[in-house]
Amino acid sequence: MIKMAEFNDKKVMVTGGAGFIGFHLSKALTSLTNNLTIYDNLSSGKIENVQDVPAAKFVKGDILDLKTLLTQEKMDVIYHLAAQVVVPYSMENPMEDFDTNAKGTLCVLEKARKDDAKVVFASSAAVYGNPSVFPTPESYGFHPFSCYGLSKVVGEEYCQMYREQYGLDIVITRFANVYGSRCHGVIHDFLDKLVKNPEKLEIIGTGQQCRDFVHVSDVVNALVKVGTMNSVTGEVYNLGFGKTVSILELSKMMLTIMGLQDKTVVTTTNVSWHGDVTKIWFDVTKAKKELNWNPKVSLEDNIKEIIAERNLIR
Repeated sequence: MIKMAEFNDKKVMVTGGAGFIGFHLSKALTSLTNNLTIYDNLSSGKIENVQDVPAAKFVKGDILDLKTLLTQEKMDVIYHLAAQVVVPYSMENPMEDFDTNAKGTLCVLEKARKDDAKVVFASSAAVYGNPSVFPTPESYGFHPFSCYGLSKVVGEEYCQMYREQYGLDIVITRFANVYGSRCHGVIHDFLDKLVKNPEKLEIIGTGQQCRDFVHVSDVVNALVKVGTMNSVTGEVYNLGFGKTVSILELSKMMLTIMGLQDKTVVTTTNVSWHGDVTKIWFDVTKAKKELNWNPKVSLEDNIKEIIAERNLIR
């Protein structure tokens, strides 16, 4: 259990704090520090998420605006979550994706260098591309399959360069498929489709794509841990549940919970998007061992809760 004393004298910034993961992290951090700043340009983040973390100071700013970043008060810890995270968008707009994810990370690192702040960088499973080793360990290496994945690789490399050359305390976390409240991922997409038409569910792609779903509360727990630990500088951690499930299996699980397994026809487009990967399945042994961290929320249990909350059981 992280104690307030480990953070209360530190000034903490969360870039992208108005986003899905950023909101949950910021909410958790307000119980650990009285000096939290959410820095977000609200291009994809929501002002409602900021308003629901009233204890935090909010700065509407872009990570590419180095002048504004550098004029913020001195920080002790920076969680860098601000990013362009949509893979198809990155393939259609590679320059914008690079600017936000690579150049933007460089700007945040410059802020950290000025402040001598610790940085926790949010990377992605996309750096692995389509791996041939499962579950995939951190040591697998970079094999990006999308512009998004490549921009995250560049961000990671800059982080390690700043650690080696400037002595910054930097930790890299690679996210699998994070889900939970305020998320607009495949789970909520399926639910929205079924509310509109419970007789048919269309899956984009083949349905054979496999993903490692990890609940946002488990991810936040790991992020808080690495932000307070002094022994993890330069380390890279996979944050996933350590299991994989196909999107077709996910749809069947949801239909069974809702009582629609014999009523809903499941179809697939059989055409995926550029940059889509076949399987994500993380080896999370390192995080479990070195962070004393264990993901606790099971996918099926949480889906049951979501469906019950939305009163969608037939």
